[in-house]
Amino acid sequence: MSLNDQHHVNLAWKRRACPICKSLEISIRPDSAARKPAESMSWDEAKNYFIGLRNDQVFFSYHRCLDCGLLYCPWYFSKEQIALLYSEMPDNTMGEDKSTVSKTQSAYAKWILRDGVSSANYLEVGPDIGLVSRNVIALQTPKSVSFIEPNLSVRQELVESSGKVSSIEVVDFIENLQNSEFTLIVGIHVYDHLLDPIQDLINLQKRANYQSHISIVVHDEKSALRKVLKAKWPPFCLQHPQLYNRKTLENLLSLSGWSVKTIEKSTNWYHLRYFIRMGLSVLGVKDYLSRLLPDFEFPIRLGNLICLAEKK
Repeated sequence: MSLNDQHHVNLAWKRRACPICKSLEISIRPDSAARKPAESMSWDEAKNYFIGLRNDQVFFSYHRCLDCGLLYCPWYFSKEQIALLYSEMPDNTMGEDKSTVSKTQSAYAKWILRDGVSSANYLEVGPDIGLVSRNVIALQTPKSVSFIEPNLSVRQELVESSGKVSSIEVVDFIENLQNSEFTLIVGIHVYDHLLDPIQDLINLQKRANYQSHISIVVHDEKSALRKVLKAKWPPFCLQHPQLYNRKTLENLLSLSGWSVKTIEKSTNWYHLRYFIRMGLSVLGVKDYLSRLLPDFEFPIRLGNLICLAEKK
């Protein structure tokens, strides 16, 4: 029995090689699968589930690459389909208070800029509304700031958040960048989303100066939370064609010309009521509890990874 037969793959989807090592060798059984896998749907059906967090989440089945260990979706949207889906999306705060989300992003910025890392020529991939860049600018005030952000709906707020910088550019793709010789490149929850992360990181490495750094935040598919929630783990969704762990993240960067200095668990800030409400929603439990709780902010390590690497 072929994989296509076993998983009832709709003919609309093309088979995808591992985005890190390009191998076609995968686990026969999926490592995680939705009750109704997206690869069994048509494009018109699957696209309707792209935005939102649901108890019965729809996603493409994740298999393990047998050569490099990456967890990825062998069937996924095309580049053209992804461009269409991302062109008009809400911001990434998912209903949480922006000041609370900003505490998480502020912690990222402080972590990245420690130990003398320079943001003089700063590039951020997928900055959304600019919460990380806003904190970087407050800490160091770069000479120039560049953003790769295809979501047109957030661009005005993104530019406004960078008001102190004299040179700002916002482009759709890496090849559209006018600035070069970047000293710091940042991507927060971006490389889980990219169809060809190796090539994108190689292209960024070519635009970085010889002392440059890159910092990445990704979901950790080996985290305790993933093991507890199994298929209900929120990063299993249509927006993530692959998910990383410490080993595969380091492999990704090394193969694209970057040398990892450190990988650590990152900290996120939440309002208690929001956190409980979202957790109950994921589990399919009605929310009778959150309104009775005090609404204070708190930090928690949910298993995301933050990494700093330098150009080889």
